[in-house]
Amino acid sequence: MSLSDNISSPAALPAVFCDIGRALTASLNPREVFHRIMTLIGDYFAPRNWSLLLREKGSGRLRFEIVMGVDAERLQGIFVEEGEGVAGWVSLHGQPVVVEDVRHDLRFSPRIDEILGFVTRSAVCVPLLDGNKQVIGVIELINKIGARDGGGQGESFTAEDMAILAAIGAFAGIGAENAFLHQRVRELAMTDPLTGLSNRLHFNDAFSREVKLVRRNGHSLCLLMMDVDNMKAINDSRGHLMGDKVLVAVADLLRGAVRGSDVPVRLGGDEFVVLMPRAGAEDGRKLADRIQAAISAWNQADPLSGVRLGMSIGVKAGGPAAVEGILGDADRNLYLVKNQRKGARELPHDEQVRRYLWDSLTGEEAEG
Repeated sequence: MSLSDNISSPAALPAVFCDIGRALTASLNPREVFHRIMTLIGDYFAPRNWSLLLREKGSGRLRFEIVMGVDAERLQGIFVEEGEGVAGWVSLHGQPVVVEDVRHDLRFSPRIDEILGFVTRSAVCVPLLDGNKQVIGVIELINKIGARDGGGQGESFTAEDMAILAAIGAFAGIGAENAFLHQRVRELAMTDPLTGLSNRLHFNDAFSREVKLVRRNGHSLCLLMMDVDNMKAINDSRGHLMGDKVLVAVADLLRGAVRGSDVPVRLGGDEFVVLMPRAGAEDGRKLADRIQAAISAWNQADPLSGVRLGMSIGVKAGGPAAVEGILGDADRNLYLVKNQRKGARELPHDEQVRRYLWDSLTGEEAEG
């Protein structure tokens, strides 16, 4: 028998909050915390539809984060504007509301019903409050299913339902805040503070995970190892603040060039790497071309007045048999390319440049 059949009984409340407490402490993943809470709420209150919406900073809009019940998938990606409907009112004012019959409440908005082809009769909505009692979202329950017919035409939500749900919302809000803080700390630990790219720690985790997938599934993996040409000269002649701007510019160029599945990383100093899952050497060469094209366009635009950006890129791909040494191979390819570029820049004539590159690539002397 569901506790929703006896939710108003004082004897049931300790079990409700005990389960809520376990749900809040069982995970530090915010979405997992929310899903556990919403599953329990569904069991206890027996709503037809129920949702958890998170408040956007700045706009105050509410985004459907967890949606459960009838036609739940149709609300994914839908927003409720600040102050719109019962949920918007609760978010704006930070006060719980129970509406026994929405036909007689001016705060009700029919827009979501129109999207779903649904008819809301009764609703209860409570704020999610963080430790500073600031609203971070709301929980809204629609149409309590009656124990007798189970068809969505049952009794209305009550003030007692609202009081219990508000208490759950207070606990859930603090638990969610802790989960968000833990997630943020983890993200900061995995992020380079200057460029916002992933850092070496994140790369090590992602690379190890991808190597395991390559061995298990038999596909290939590609790495691009990169560093900025003449970074020391830029720092020495224009200062380290300008050097930082160059590194940020490189990060922006990488973000614009990579695929959605790629992981651009700042390893440290002027060294960068792009991890390309399920990619071969040709994919890597195409990405290297896009990066070099982006650098050329950046130099033409001259956003840092006189700073010329160059990048040496080593590309290496490997499947299950070669993936173990791919990192070292990509690094060696980088320094081969870097030495070729450096040597070519030091040669004054086009013919000498041609001879140098030919000798470097083939180990043979070019024909006069």
